[in-house]
Amino acid sequence: MLTLSPSRAKKWIRCKKSYDWRYNKKLVRVRKEVRLSLGSVMSEVWAGYYEVPHRDSATMADSLAKVLENNKLAFLGNHPDKERNEDWDKIVRVSGALSERYPQWAAPKDEFTVVAVETSFTIPLTPNLNLLAIPDTVVLVDDSRMILEHKVRYRYRLGDFTIDYQSAGTCLASNCEGTIYNIAEYSKLKFHRDTIMRTPEELNYFKNIFIHIGEDILSITPDRVLYPEPMRRCACEYWDLCNAEIQGFDVEDLINDLYMVTTRGKPQVVEVEPEEQEGE
Repeated sequence: MLTLSPSRAKKWIRCKKSYDWRYNKKLVRVRKEVRLSLGSVMSEVWAGYYEVPHRDSATMADSLAKVLENNKLAFLGNHPDKERNEDWDKIVRVSGALSERYPQWAAPKDEFTVVAVETSFTIPLTPNLNLLAIPDTVVLVDDSRMILEHKVRYRYRLGDFTIDYQSAGTCLASNCEGTIYNIAEYSKLKFHRDTIMRTPEELNYFKNIFIHIGEDILSITPDRVLYPEPMRRCACEYWDLCNAEIQGFDVEDLINDLYMVTTRGKPQVVEVEPEEQEGE
């Protein structure tokens, strides 16, 4: 049985070697980049903010303080150098600026009931394949279940590859009709929201794509050699391994220096009846 997520499907399509490093060898970077860590910090801050029924500036400040405290040691390590301390200071500064402005901006737009925060959902796609998604927040808007997805990024393009797979896959698994993208552009401290609605026909189209991807993954034999497939301006976390392997270097020392093996327990999931997903 394979449990497929939108992120896992996206990585398989983009680069099967990157998929192998992440999902088979389970390699993760010991030290995340600032932009990735900032996104993780703000996702946790938003989760704490929306878990509370009555939200205000004090709620946001309390959530930020807890998240920064919980993430500081993981980011800095036991013996941080000057550069790492400066990186952490940037995360604290930017997350503080975003959090300070957020409640005033968001409150007038948050005319919805929060159904779930950071909850796992799964549906069966085939007898050998499940689809798993963990939306940031599920909300009820005019009797419609919607995903509230938070992003911290420099720019946002409607129809982006990652957006489509994330939005459609998460809607399928959680039985939602669309995604409200809550975008925080921290370079200019601007915020905006875009909504992507999903028709039953479109969800079924993506459902078939996920089935095809899952069957492709399951068909790979253990002895198949997966080669790096670098993309132009690739943002993959394994770009250094990829470049080293392409140039013919032994990457084992690089793996030992920059990566660690991670194991994650099976998430607790809320099962959604498959007939609710068909749109029939």
